[in-house]
Amino acid sequence: MDFERARTAMVDSQIRPNAVTDFDIIRIMSDVPRENFVPAGQRQLAYLDQHLTLSDQRKMISPMRLAQLIQLADFKKTDIVLDVACGTGYAAAIIAGLAGSVVAIDDQAGLVDEATEILADLEIGNVAVLNADLRTGCSKEAPFDVIFIEGAIESPTLELKEQLADGGRIVCVEPANGVLSAVVYTKSGSDIARREAFNATVPQLAAFSSVAEFSL
Repeated sequence: MDFERARTAMVDSQIRPNAVTDFDIIRIMSDVPRENFVPAGQRQLAYLDQHLTLSDQRKMISPMRLAQLIQLADFKKTDIVLDVACGTGYAAAIIAGLAGSVVAIDDQAGLVDEATEILADLEIGNVAVLNADLRTGCSKEAPFDVIFIEGAIESPTLELKEQLADGGRIVCVEPANGVLSAVVYTKSGSDIARREAFNATVPQLAAFSSVAEFSL
């Protein structure tokens, strides 16, 4: 399969027509080999407009939706970023070309090892991949200018909100009015404002699901 040609087709047919206008995102997604980040048996599917299974509890977000969420995050070259539920590191590789540095975390050790190896092979040196609890983030590396959550959650935890720098933002997908919506939280002093941006169906992150409480 001609992956380079497939990558160009992905950008031209999925990314550009869906309101992704940031030239840097388009350029980086045209260069980063997505096929390197998917399981070997799924490489023929790497550039299709669909979510791909990485493990029992982790999926890679489709290229179009990921590009829209990354554009919403509005990364700056000076940003320190926390990438939550990084999987094999594809989004982290894209973000690394837009931001200053990335701390990418996952709670599955196998995925952490894969992401570390793939990013090293591509010589992407401004990403550190760590095995960490998704809900609690990485306080030792905080504060972060952007916290980017790769999947649908009920809401960001207090621990994650506390790791935001002043002026920082959390980009995630949450239920809103019966549908999943891309949401930006922005911190200003002690306040955090919430803004819904667009409908966005992405895989659920089980780690953020509410734990049922026992009652009589």
